[in-house]
Amino acid sequence: MEKIFLKSKNVLVMGKNNLKELAKSVKKEEKVLFNLKKGNVSQELIDLQQSRFDSTKKQYDDSVAAQEQVEKNFGGSLLTFQVVDEETGAFSTMQKKIAYVKHNRPIDEARVNNFATLIGKGRYDKAFPIIVADAKTLMEMGYEVYDMKGNKLTLDVAEEYYVILDGQHRSKAFAKLIAAGQDCAIPNVHIRNVENIGEYLTEINNTGKSWTTKDKLSVAALTANSHKELFAAISTLIGKGFSPSTATLILTRKKFSDALIQKVLKGEDIKLPKGAEEDIERGMRFVSLCEQAHLNLSIITKRYFIDGFNSYSKSTSEDNAFKALEAIGNLHLKDEDLKKVCSNDDFIDLLKRAMNAIQD
Repeated sequence: MEKIFLKSKNVLVMGKNNLKELAKSVKKEEKVLFNLKKGNVSQELIDLQQSRFDSTKKQYDDSVAAQEQVEKNFGGSLLTFQVVDEETGAFSTMQKKIAYVKHNRPIDEARVNNFATLIGKGRYDKAFPIIVADAKTLMEMGYEVYDMKGNKLTLDVAEEYYVILDGQHRSKAFAKLIAAGQDCAIPNVHIRNVENIGEYLTEINNTGKSWTTKDKLSVAALTANSHKELFAAISTLIGKGFSPSTATLILTRKKFSDALIQKVLKGEDIKLPKGAEEDIERGMRFVSLCEQAHLNLSIITKRYFIDGFNSYSKSTSEDNAFKALEAIGNLHLKDEDLKKVCSNDDFIDLLKRAMNAIQD
């Protein structure tokens, strides 16, 4: 069991990108072996390369199996929380699963893996608190709550969950290690069943240097007093992987200043920037057609795409712009092609090509 855990823990630290690199190494060693067998070389050299290939292949197979074990176990079992009594300071243990409230700050998997490394090496500082709330309490107040795999919770299972308000990265790191087979508890847990989650998250995070614009605009969906649907849509796009500025450009054609975002976080009424046009339906249609065309969202989060689309729409028509975007999938663009889009004009050229293909 310890051997399986070590492999699983190594996969967590290594990450999926490095797993892909290991897969490339397998193909490379296999190609060398194939060429040696075709060439006029000694059996001793072939045997040596066979051994190298077998070793690399086994390392990859073991890593894949460990990754599958983590993914299978992740989020499905009860975790041990060491809960602090606020009056006495005494600890008690609770068995719960982890959940998240909709529109809390996005989770950065690189940070999760960094914490997993610290925890696995026994170097995690338990003095940092993890703040949770009862899932059922939040849901009864009207908040949407999701499990670690993104499934929306219902009230009949809500009592099994703690919602992580602060400490999402650390708690997910613990959950991953536990899924990999490590026996550990989540330490220094404090329960806060506050009524205004958005206000609370703003208070505990807004002064921190690690709270980015992405985090602020995500949580703004919980605090917005005006344009609530707009900020919910912005948070949704950020959750998909769009940058904050691109998300606001897609939905309003303008960027938002930090001063405006701070007003939203305080629950104040705001006016959108001059020239902004709130159009959630249009923005989501743009995103949907990009997804249908298999355009990598990690690439089209660059503003050139939405700026180019808006310029093309202005110079032709809204209808033509969406027709061209819908047809862009016919160009069978690869990521290398999209990475060459470095200006509005570059994306306009792609839209023109797609439109010409329809008309030919």
